Amino acid sequence: MGKIKTSEPVSEWLRRRGPGYPYVLSSRARLARNVAGIPFPHSASEEELERARGVVLEAVAKAVDPSRELSMNFAEELSRDELEFMAEERIVSRAFAENPKGRAIVLKSGASWSIVVNEEDHARIQTILPGAQFIKVWEDADKIDSRLESQVQYCFDHRLGYLTSCPTNVGTGLRVSAMLHLPALSITGEIAKTIAALSAHGVYVRGLYGEGSGVAGNLYQLSNRKTLGLIEEQIALKMESVVRQVADKERTERKVLLKERFIDTADRVSRALGVIERAKRLYFYEALELLSLVKMGLEMELLHVRDFNLLEVGVGICPQHLRRMLPDAKEEDVDCERASQLRRLLDL
Repeated sequence: MGKIKTSEPVSEWLRRRGPGYPYVLSSRARLARNVAGIPFPHSASEEELERARGVVLEAVAKAVDPSRELSMNFAEELSRDELEFMAEERIVSRAFAENPKGRAIVLKSGASWSIVVNEEDHARIQTILPGAQFIKVWEDADKIDSRLESQVQYCFDHRLGYLTSCPTNVGTGLRVSAMLHLPALSITGEIAKTIAALSAHGVYVRGLYGEGSGVAGNLYQLSNRKTLGLIEEQIALKMESVVRQVADKERTERKVLLKERFIDTADRVSRALGVIERAKRLYFYEALELLSLVKMGLEMELLHVRDFNLLEVGVGICPQHLRRMLPDAKEEDVDCERASQLRRLLDL
């Protein structure tokens, strides 16, 4: 099993579109699991982390993917740049990149699924697909989980379910999430009401990189809050229903903008395109905001530029993705390259 390479974007799903496009960009399922008899990672010794890592990786090699189309790596053997590259593609978290010792990453070719070892839990199984495919991502994660469990005894309580490092994950250990592009809700101010309603119904609303990250480019990550007291399929079905309703709200608000605020909206998206066409330097979050507006303008037929996948282009202008083309660049050079790269990616 080879080492992860970062000469090209790893995640094939970034290039594709799925059901619910253009409002729903991706769906993800993540299962948190721990090895019985070994302390959770946050309280484990170095020796115990090594033990847990060995158990999980051996189980993966034996049962999870017989085709061996995997990259399996000790995190401390990867450079900080490689780890940050994967964080930008949402394969691992930012926290994973900051403290790699005792951790590992198992990555399926094309990044359709991964297993992160010894981050918050001994194993976090993640599957991700383009668009709204909540049942499919859950079923894919469940298959991997079943194969892993055939080799590993999990921490499990017959009353509570799977035991996890964070109490909010106890039960199924399942988080089902979606990445949505909601510029119209943001512009009309309806996003605050939407977030409040989602929170009341047990749905987290977070930014591009999940917990602790801010919203950028009008990209919102929705995920279930409750993992205890529901079966896994119910969680996936609930998220499917919730996301459909939010996507419908975004569609409605875009019609409102066209009908009631046409000139303002056309001006806003045209100005965003103009900045992208002429800017000499663009900061990352600034570029995402501009991209979001141009994408909305394109979808509302207010602009006539080449269509593009928002997440694919957004990842392509992330700091680490740009630095691989400029290995010795200063931060200012990266910001200048971002402006040029954005025009290349959009054929401007």
